Amino acid sequence: MDGRMSRGPAAVTEPAEERPSPRERRHLARREQILTVAWELARRDGVTGISLRELADRVDLRQPSLYSYFPSKADLYDAMFAEGFQELVDEREQMVLDSDPGVALRQGCRHFVEFCTRDPVRYQLLFQHSIPGFAPSEASMEISRRALGFLQDWLEAAGVTGPVGLDLMRAMLLGVAGEQIANEPGGSRWTRFTDDLVGAAVEIARRRETAPRSSRNHRKGRSRA
Repeated sequence: MDGRMSRGPAAVTEPAEERPSPRERRHLARREQILTVAWELARRDGVTGISLRELADRVDLRQPSLYSYFPSKADLYDAMFAEGFQELVDEREQMVLDSDPGVALRQGCRHFVEFCTRDPVRYQLLFQHSIPGFAPSEASMEISRRALGFLQDWLEAAGVTGPVGLDLMRAMLLGVAGEQIANEPGGSRWTRFTDDLVGAAVEIARRRETAPRSSRNHRKGRSRA
């Protein structure tokens, strides 16, 4: 079983897109270079500490030229947000999970915690509101929803079908990753409990989903992964 459980008929094959021109390829390559260096600066100075002047210097651009790739710092953050979630989607698509839905759920959850703890700065940008005033674009949020869809599929396959299980599992996984990052980077003091917590969360979600509707008190919001 791969990382995503398919829904509905196979997608219709779309016509191949036109190849970008040499100029467009150069622009895309420079944009990727800027993003790579931006991540390096974020890991060195914190996600809010990226200096656009230093970023431009590191990629051999004048700062005004940087704006032809990213019109504002918010646009740079948005591109980093999208790239981070695309990495999560790509990794989930490549996963080979057990045929047992419960085992597959635990495997997927362990991978997510590892994904978070592997790169604390990425975790901070993707899952914490760490940049004052920054809100991801709708296009970037769509990538995050694609990532979240994997977890929803795994939960449904394991018999957890309502929103309570999704919210509970997200809160638990992000909490475990956050504790590990904050208190023992690179260790396993908190992450070693992931399987046990997934099992407990599934049981709690099943009980909550069968409770009277008035006691659920679920509110919708913008969720990530």
